[in-house]
Amino acid sequence: MNRYLIKNNIKLMCRNWGNILLFIIMPVILIFVLSSAFDTLMKKYEKTEMTAGYRIEGDGVTEDIIEAMTEVAEDNDITLSEFPSGDPEQLIRDNELTGFIVFKDDTYTIYEDKDNSVRGKVLEYFVNAFYENAASASMGVETDSVKLSVEHPDFRSAIDSKDYYGIVEIIYFGWCAIVAGAGIFINEKKYKIRKRYQVANLSPFKEYLGRFIPIVIVTSVGTVIAAMLTVVLLGVHWGNPLLSFLVLIISTAAATALGVMIYNITDNMIATIIIVFAVVWFLGFWGGSFETYLFSSHPMFLKNISPIYHINRALTELSCMDHSDYMVSAVGYCGILVVVCSAIAMIAGQLRKRGRA
Repeated sequence: MNRYLIKNNIKLMCRNWGNILLFIIMPVILIFVLSSAFDTLMKKYEKTEMTAGYRIEGDGVTEDIIEAMTEVAEDNDITLSEFPSGDPEQLIRDNELTGFIVFKDDTYTIYEDKDNSVRGKVLEYFVNAFYENAASASMGVETDSVKLSVEHPDFRSAIDSKDYYGIVEIIYFGWCAIVAGAGIFINEKKYKIRKRYQVANLSPFKEYLGRFIPIVIVTSVGTVIAAMLTVVLLGVHWGNPLLSFLVLIISTAAATALGVMIYNITDNMIATIIIVFAVVWFLGFWGGSFETYLFSSHPMFLKNISPIYHINRALTELSCMDHSDYMVSAVGYCGILVVVCSAIAMIAGQLRKRGRA
């Protein structure tokens, strides 16, 4: 009976291809838009060369020292340009400078770009290193006497926008799994299938599985197909594909349990979709579906209560590092949701059935 029920519900869901295609086409479109937009935005941070302005006030710094400093700066990808007049902070804004150096007698003052403090620190280090070397040589400066210490340790490159959104948007859409199951619930009411369940004396557990399993199967297939399309069309890197897709399926199961629970409580498909969309949006907002979790400003406790955050971190870190400490919490969180939501769904369904009796 239960095998027949699962098979029949899968057929009901497959009749409405529009809902299923949402899990395949819409994520790919959204990934393409978001990854393209953020890729263009982040390209402006790839430039490594720095431009700084300077001014000489007093007689403490000679032209020979400035000439030597300029040559050494060029060797370290720093361009020094002289600005005889003007407010340093205004010059930084107007000319997009990394910083501004004012040489006065035996001292110097460095003004840094407030929006790019890291490069400002590099400029500060360079000037300080130059002065220390110049002082140790009793001002007998050689143009190759100052070198910035640059090391290139082995590291994993940060995940790019294409891979990040290529993963998290697939997860996000998978959490709207209840939409794919709309065909089941609508036909149950339309053809009064629930009464047949009562006549067949179907247990609450088997009745629940008859809904839960088909939705998980159909949604998981659609989600995995969408993930594979991101690989083929956009070149998204999923790390270990088998492990990543397994987590996707577990995530879809948790989303299905949540959706069925809400439906059994409301007994209304429209209300269920509205509530699920609202819950998933907030979980996705805290979980980094729209803003990368690395740069989000949300408090950490809000991120940790979102299962989507744990899943996003697990799969994106698996993509760029081939491992993630969030794998256990992601799978564990989803497992707890499946158990708790399934229990509540069966209890709610049983209470409603008794209410009709």
